[in-house]
Amino acid sequence: MEFVSPIVESLKKHLSFLVSSTEYVEGMKKKIDQLNHIEKDIRENRSPESHRKRKWLEDVKNLNERSSLIKSAGFFNVAKRYKLGKQSFGILQEIKDLENRESKIVFTHAQKPLGEVCSTSTWPSTSHSTQNNFQSRDLIFKDALKSLQPNNESQKMIALCGMGGVGKTTMMEQLNKAVQVSNMFYWVVKVVIGENPDIISLQQAISQYIDKDLIETNKDARADRLHEKFMEISQDGKKKILVIMDDLWKEVDLKDVGLTSPLPNGFKLLFTSRNENVCTQMGVRRDSIFRVGVLNGFEAKALFSRIVEPSHGDDPELQKIRDDIVMKCGGLPIAIITIAKFLCGNIKEAWEEALSNLQHHDLQDLDHIVHEVFEMSYNNLKKEDDKAIFLLCGLFPDDFNIPIEDLIRYGWGLNLFTKVHTLAQARRRTNICVNNLIRANLLIESDHMGCVKMHDLVRTFVLSNFSKVKQASIVNHDDMVVQRFTKDANESYERILLKCTGMSDFPVDFTNHENLLLLILKDGNMPLKFPHDLYEKAKNLEVISFENMGIPLLPIEFENSIKLRTLCFRSCSLMDDISFIGSLYNLETLSFANCDIRRLPSIIGELKKLKLLDLTGCIDLIIDDGVFQNLDSLEKLYMRAFEGRHVKFSHTNCDELEKLSQRLFTLELEFFENKPQLKNVNFKKLEKIRISIGCDLKCSEKYSFKNTLNIIAECSELQECSIEDLFNETEELQLQVNDMHHLEDVSMHHTFSQLRVLHVSKCANLTYLFTFTVVNGLKNLERLSISKCHVLKALVDDNSEVRVITLKKLKYMTLEDRPKLISLCDNVIELPEMVKLILHGLPNFTSIYPQGNNSTSTLQALLRKEVHTLS
Repeated sequence: MEFVSPIVESLKKHLSFLVSSTEYVEGMKKKIDQLNHIEKDIRENRSPESHRKRKWLEDVKNLNERSSLIKSAGFFNVAKRYKLGKQSFGILQEIKDLENRESKIVFTHAQKPLGEVCSTSTWPSTSHSTQNNFQSRDLIFKDALKSLQPNNESQKMIALCGMGGVGKTTMMEQLNKAVQVSNMFYWVVKVVIGENPDIISLQQAISQYIDKDLIETNKDARADRLHEKFMEISQDGKKKILVIMDDLWKEVDLKDVGLTSPLPNGFKLLFTSRNENVCTQMGVRRDSIFRVGVLNGFEAKALFSRIVEPSHGDDPELQKIRDDIVMKCGGLPIAIITIAKFLCGNIKEAWEEALSNLQHHDLQDLDHIVHEVFEMSYNNLKKEDDKAIFLLCGLFPDDFNIPIEDLIRYGWGLNLFTKVHTLAQARRRTNICVNNLIRANLLIESDHMGCVKMHDLVRTFVLSNFSKVKQASIVNHDDMVVQRFTKDANESYERILLKCTGMSDFPVDFTNHENLLLLILKDGNMPLKFPHDLYEKAKNLEVISFENMGIPLLPIEFENSIKLRTLCFRSCSLMDDISFIGSLYNLETLSFANCDIRRLPSIIGELKKLKLLDLTGCIDLIIDDGVFQNLDSLEKLYMRAFEGRHVKFSHTNCDELEKLSQRLFTLELEFFENKPQLKNVNFKKLEKIRISIGCDLKCSEKYSFKNTLNIIAECSELQECSIEDLFNETEELQLQVNDMHHLEDVSMHHTFSQLRVLHVSKCANLTYLFTFTVVNGLKNLERLSISKCHVLKALVDDNSEVRVITLKKLKYMTLEDRPKLISLCDNVIELPEMVKLILHGLPNFTSIYPQGNNSTSTLQALLRKEVHTLS
């Protein structure tokens, strides 16, 4: 063995810092990029936090900050090249250490209740930064976080207070994230109170966090159940619990939400509110109220510039206008963000006009300035459709998760869309409008899939801008919202949304219904008595919606609503006979979602203009012959079952569905007993699908969905129908087909160009999942899961002519219970985006490739990013 002196080794090492400087820097960047993909996956994993995981994430963050300062130096700058080479080499060594530590982090995919965090309590890191890294808020954030420490029993209630739009909810969300990352609490429950809280809805929201189904209807009984569950979770204070109540307007009885005053051991309460007095009434001590103020001048300019500078750079004239605009916004984040989005990419004259509009208001009058900012943003909306959807959103209550599908259906019924002729076009237009409004900061994204929200200040602008008595566009009467688009106060309202909890009579204030176009009634817990002539006078009604209304009273006069285009019943107990609906000849959208109807009468087939029929969750529904056959205009059909209690298709229903399917654009349906009838269904025109064959769909989304196919069937059954016509549009596919030897047996040479998620299980004869032709068309596949396919030999059929197979976007792969699997592929397979590979129950799996292909270069081609494997 040749002896190499330590001096020579040291010299070579230091020389490499200079000679290989660029190589080290570029290698460091690639490794950092790979590490960030792993970091994202670990952070998003639902497994409980641990000190090992938390420390690893902190070290990755620190490494990112240091590596971002390292950039390649010029060739002749020897000193700098040496320094950068040494720094990047050191970071590469640290990355190796992080990679080794990452392999010891334990993952789990088990579901847990929404509020559960973990079983340990640890003091948080002080590295958490406040919103937008503003120094003026750092001290507030850190003091509030310190007060939330579970061991600090002297401060059981904490409040963030400040004016509307100042960022209380944003800071609350950051505190929520900090306590969860730091494992300070075992459970975190978060609810929005709002100006007019509904205790029943509030109790329901809390129950979802603490994994407690509430079957009681009485408020006090529900509160007792919540209290019992809280005490069970707490274990007499051993398990720490944080309850967050956002947007508190008035005192709330803690007993109603399952808590007591004083709070039991181990419990903490965090409020956000505009009113400090309300917080003190709730029991918050003065030294536990943290006041969130406006931004200082420097921070306000920085916030504004982050939004507009990419499009305007350092124009000195615009900077001067910017400074004046920001000053007029008074440091209020919501005003700064909204006007910055309005001016981003706009011409100089628009900036000057915006400043001119703001200069009419005194700096102390922030309410009017915010109003002016929202008005400019609203007036800047280029499409009338955007404005129409915006005003429709203003109809919904504060802090309400507004389903986009409702905006589509109501918007269609009210003729809000220009040059739109089908519901498919209306869906696209509504999504465009919602996106435009979010970009303008007039709507915000919701945590609920398929929903949006409106900030209460924006809604206040809508109410005040269009609803003063003389203008009378929108008026708020407690839980009743009405819209009237006329300057004549004597004219009737055009839109009414009424929350009916505890109400037995329709309000007498609204007796003139000649111009009423939309009526939404929600959450009635007793029969609601209408004026006897309501429907007779409201002859211009275009949209009626009943939701959670028990048994809505529908008099014979309902038939007078000849202009009605949208009729929605959701979670209502309807009478057995709904034949009267057949007289609403202009009806275009009709929903009975989650209602108790057991029979759809043949007269529904008389609705020749009907474009949408929603029968989701109608238990054991029987459809009369002739309904499907006569719905000549139907475009969308929703028939998802409820807990397996599906629609009872007759042979006649199936024959009619064959003809109907030739016109449908959207179909949500489960085929159970009549799988052979699938051969009669035409799938070619479908654009939106959620179809199951032989099993439940098991989808939690109320409306919004990706194109999904769930199939449990025999291969011969699928080959007899045209289900393969849907494969080109399918985004998620779940397959359980016994007599399938490879995927091409069911695809019939169709591609899976849009497929993102593929689950294959219990396919007894599956030998190879893909042929080369099929795998070559999987351009968008991100997730692949294969389990209990006991004769599967490899992913891809052997093709000696093809040396390399690439799945460009595959990130997650799970292979389980495959005793005959030896390797992934006989050829070289490249997975450049892979971030997680789970292998379990593969006793004969000895290598990624067969013997002879398992070289260093081959493995490098497979694992462009580090992969987490479980054996």
